[in-house]
Parts: sequence; C-alpha cells; structure tokens
Amino acid sequence: MSEGTADARAEYVRRVAAYWENGGLTHAAGLILGHLMVCEPAEQTQAELADALDLSMGSVSTQLRTLTAAGMVERTRQPGSRAAVYQVPQDMWIRILGTETTRIAGLRALADAGLAVAPPSRRDRIGSLDQMVRFFEHEWPLLEQRLDEFLRKEGS
Repeated sequence: MSEGTADARAEYVRRVAAYWENGGLTHAAGLILGHLMVCEPAEQTQAELADALDLSMGSVSTQLRTLTAAGMVERTRQPGSRAAVYQVPQDMWIRILGTETTRIAGLRALADAGLAVAPPSRRDRIGSLDQMVRFFEHEWPLLEQRLDEFLRKEGS
C-alpha cells in the first residue's frame, strides 16, 4: 500500500471516529469501526486492531463488545483458528436504519405522554415533537420500502 493511500485511510478512520463520537460512541469505538470499514483483510483480530489503532487490548475488547451488541461489528472465527476475528457486517447500515422504527415508536410514546401532562401554555414544544413524529410515522415505512427497492435494483 502506498504512503498516500495509508495516509488517506488513516484520515478516513479519524473522520469515521469523529462522526460516531458526535453520535454517542466513544472515540475508540469510532476508530475501530472506521478501521474495519477500510482495512485489509476485512477480518481483524483484537490484537491486530489494538496494534493498528494504537489502543490498549482492554479498550479494544470493551469497544468490540459495544459495537457487537449494537450490530455494527460481528465476531466470527476462522476455520482452524481459536482467535476471534471481527468485521463490519455487509448489512450493517440497513440494521442501523431498521432501529429507527423503534426510535420513532419511542418518540411517539414521549409525545403522547408529554401532551397529556403539559400545561396548555407549554404544549408548543411537545406539539413540534408530535408533528415530527407524525411525519416520520408516515414517511419512514415508505422510505424503507424505497430503499429496499433501490438495493434490489442495484443488486446489493
């Protein structure tokens, strides 16, 4: 791999880490995810991740548990090896988007509960949540359907 490519990949890994850190993951989890998105081979052991990212084995272990539980990384074993390897599942992005239906339902419950308890003079803030939730309750299933059609057409 050329140095320019290595530098570009390292920058990409940092950008992924910053993105996910803003989304609530730790910086280390973002580094691991970013690395797994562009590394060769696609499957990496815990030790390889720690070495490539200059992270402690303990940090890598903790973050891999978090990423695995979230469905963002999967753990497998290579035939004939006892060491676990980690990779980004092919359908990770679809899995992440699939959780939005649950989030929308949770926001619906919050909006309903808030409208029930807020004094009339304060319902405007909850009313905007209610409007947003109604929009996504209607649009999200259509968006998922369109995405599914797009992916089938693209051959993914």
